[in-house]
Amino acid sequence: MTAGVDALVEEASARAGAWPGDDVPFVATLELLVESCRRTAALNPTGLQVLHKAAVRRLRNLRLVQAHVEAHPDVADRSLGAPIVVTGLPRTGTTLLHNLLALDPAHRALRVWEALSPVPPADAGPAAEALRAQAEAWLDRFYRLVPGFRSIHPATATGPEECDALLQNTFASQHFDDMFDARDYSSWLATAPLTREYEHYALQLRAISTPGPTWALKSPSHLGHLDALRAALPGATVVLCHRHPREAVASYASLIQTLRRAYSDSMSPATIGRQALDRAATAMGRALDQRDATSVDVSYRELVADPVGTVRALYARLGRSLEVSVEAQMRAWVLANPQHGHGAHRYGLGQFGLTGDEVDAAFAPYLARFADVVPDVVADVLAG
Repeated sequence: MTAGVDALVEEASARAGAWPGDDVPFVATLELLVESCRRTAALNPTGLQVLHKAAVRRLRNLRLVQAHVEAHPDVADRSLGAPIVVTGLPRTGTTLLHNLLALDPAHRALRVWEALSPVPPADAGPAAEALRAQAEAWLDRFYRLVPGFRSIHPATATGPEECDALLQNTFASQHFDDMFDARDYSSWLATAPLTREYEHYALQLRAISTPGPTWALKSPSHLGHLDALRAALPGATVVLCHRHPREAVASYASLIQTLRRAYSDSMSPATIGRQALDRAATAMGRALDQRDATSVDVSYRELVADPVGTVRALYARLGRSLEVSVEAQMRAWVLANPQHGHGAHRYGLGQFGLTGDEVDAAFAPYLARFADVVPDVVADVLAG
């Protein structure tokens, strides 16, 4: 380990216990992330502090999960059943769909407070109530640090969270790619096999699983790694959300810019636009190659226009019916959580040095294959 990463490991060990035999899993990926940030991310003092804290928290989580499995070896044999996994390009309605699925008592969603500490509360130390309070405080700090992000991705401590949070504990995460301009890390992540990382992702799910409900999971980061996802969750049904790439890429670039503005004083919107386009096109290309007959497609335009009707149609394709009481809960949630409820999220390709033709060319195979579920783009997304 490099000196900097060694210090991070020591700090995490002081909080969660020493690593047996000093064998720290996934530390090479952490070293890649840290060194890549040093070379290209131009982090300001806040960014350096956030990277430090994020690394220590994930190392702590790794050790706590390891200790939990050592104390409860049966965890490794728990069945994860047949999860529903929602994915797609970033900014394609995956959060909306996941929020609705999480309202069904037949489903089990990862909650924000669990994502921050993915071991049963009795083993992690604080009671569940304390962990929820810690998550509330963490979210409050995050939204104050990154103004405007609540309008892009609102969350609550007890609400559903992206399961990418579990991949963050292996340091193989689109989350870090979005936060930091870590180019060597980004190049690695785009096509890395991630077999071990997804095995550990599944282990964390087993650690916090309870008998009964089916997992309803969600993250756009799965899109480029469907083979590793399916190997780790062999019974999963993958639900792919579809939105015109011109809209999705522009919105994704805006998300990246909003995050990085807090962590770096040196940003190029054109660079961010190119990165958003390249990452999204690469992930979609891999998804087209790895797609299988069990995948189910959902249109963003239809989902936004009729959220509950879209869920009902999805259930029908899964051979299920939407219970009347659950539908009522979903309708109430939609009314209480209108789109742009935390402020409008405005973006355009021109802000990031991109043109519609460039995006269409990068996604030509996708647009040809899914013309029936990807409607024409709205005109104002080209504005900048």
